[in-house]
Amino acid sequence: MSGALYGTYYPSIDDKGRLSFPKELRDILGPEFYLCAGYEDHYISVYSPEEFDNYQRKLSSIPGRLGSAIRRKLLSLTDKQIPDKQGRISIKDPLRKHALIEKDIVVVGSVTHAEIWDKATWEKSDGELSFDQIAEALADTII
Repeated sequence: MSGALYGTYYPSIDDKGRLSFPKELRDILGPEFYLCAGYEDHYISVYSPEEFDNYQRKLSSIPGRLGSAIRRKLLSLTDKQIPDKQGRISIKDPLRKHALIEKDIVVVGSVTHAEIWDKATWEKSDGELSFDQIAEALADTII
């Protein structure tokens, strides 16, 4: 992956789960990438092959039966995507259900990966964090 992923995009998605993935993000992710169930909330994580390898290594470090169950649950929903010539990808039904995607979506960059959200879920999640909270969290860091 060459560069950080950032920005907010509002592509349209059809009833079959097809969308034109933002070119700005495709240019950084590369010619293929992985769609994975977000584990912190109802969204889809989008990883470059390199970042997907890092993700798998982290999952593999979780020991025992719990680690096996987590890997099965998360990786069973993973889908490799190669956008077509128009930059379109298709989100399979199990991932759309996980992300609660119905009609409108938002794609956001999150440095090492992108995220695909149902628009209403994104707006609720985004609204839970204020700029005052951000300022407080960053108060002791140098930016």
